[in-house]
Amino acid sequence: MFFKNKIYLSLLLGLFISTLISINYVSKYDTYEISSDNLENHQMIKGPPGIYWQQAHKLKKDIKNNKNFFETGDEYRNPYLPSKILFIFSSLIDLELIDEFDNIKIDKKKTFILIFQTIIYYLSVLFFYKEIKKEFDEKTSLYVVAFLAFEPTLLLFHSSFWSESIFFSIQLIFFTLIIKNSKNITINFIAGFVLGLLFLQRSVAMLYIFPVIFYYILIFKKNFIKPSIFLICGYFIVLIFIGYHNYSRSGVFYISPTQSKDGFYKYMLPSIISKKDNISISHAKDILKSKEKTWIDKNKIDLKYEKDLLLYYNFLQNQSFKIIIENPVISVKHVLKKTMHFVVLDPLRHVHYYYKYEYKGKPETRYYKSETHMNLIPFRIIYTLLIYLISFCGLIYLFKNNKKNHLLIAVLSLLYFTAVCGWIGNTRYFAPCLIYLSLLFGNGLNFIGNYIKKL
Repeated sequence: MFFKNKIYLSLLLGLFISTLISINYVSKYDTYEISSDNLENHQMIKGPPGIYWQQAHKLKKDIKNNKNFFETGDEYRNPYLPSKILFIFSSLIDLELIDEFDNIKIDKKKTFILIFQTIIYYLSVLFFYKEIKKEFDEKTSLYVVAFLAFEPTLLLFHSSFWSESIFFSIQLIFFTLIIKNSKNITINFIAGFVLGLLFLQRSVAMLYIFPVIFYYILIFKKNFIKPSIFLICGYFIVLIFIGYHNYSRSGVFYISPTQSKDGFYKYMLPSIISKKDNISISHAKDILKSKEKTWIDKNKIDLKYEKDLLLYYNFLQNQSFKIIIENPVISVKHVLKKTMHFVVLDPLRHVHYYYKYEYKGKPETRYYKSETHMNLIPFRIIYTLLIYLISFCGLIYLFKNNKKNHLLIAVLSLLYFTAVCGWIGNTRYFAPCLIYLSLLFGNGLNFIGNYIKKL
């Protein structure tokens, strides 16, 4: 009972702290700045969050004008769900997202959106706790919950308009359903549907179903077929829905956002060509642009039409795979270097310093390579190593104490998200890995505590 009360207190305290941070951030940063490139940007809502706000605003207008939902929207470029959730939240609190000048509207009511997503997150942590307490003692469960409630990388994202907070919540719900290790068709169907929502929130989860099915094969052995089929059915319902929406809107059935097709081309190919030909990054980009133009002209592609646009993105994707395969050594070195940067935790960068520094503009006005960034690197490395050391102890503890199912799905999930995101090198993409790391961290901390007591 002692530890159970502490667990509930941790959840309430985490919710309280997160709410205070959100109120503080909105009061300070719900404003505009003139950046060094002479553009006016909202300090909290810029970059991808700004796109979600514009999309949600357009959806509100279309629905108000009695437009069929399946005919709303433009090119499926960004993740599907963030703008739809924003549409729902803003409708509930009667918040106008965009003003008459087509700018993000200054309105303190947007704090409630942050509070809503924070409540959803802590409820999902509670749901997760209800499951893990069946397998682990209360002390371990407390450490897991405390990590999820207070780890600063996770905590600060609830006070931002990025897509991470809701993504964490859906992750926890899906993770909870999977570690039930149930062959029940209803549970697996729901899990598949939740996995579909995870993909709609962030496209990096699109192929996550494969490590999950591999997990089912290992734990259910010959009996893996039925739970896997219902997992796939739940997932496919979501995919069919998004495909139908795209087809109704554009006449083309497709399920993957177009940004997932040109990622390698934009973020990896210039570096590979630069190293291969010993030329500058900008020169490499010019070469790629020239090849693009030649292909567009040769194939008479009109990028105003979505059907042609999809052909164009397929071309970029095929070019990416071709060049990566032709240059395996350079590609592997690039991925390893980026992954090393990816796994170093940076709790403050993508919320706190995202608000304080310019998102775009002159290099000297951004957080990356600023004095603050450079000064924080030693602390980030120490913090990262501490988290990993404790988590490694948890990995050993789970393995030795025959908790291999939980260990297996946690490790498979960590490997999956590292594989699909690590090559970008952006530390923001590591944040979802912390959800799975929490299980290792909680067991590691309990193991270390028990070991110290024996000394």
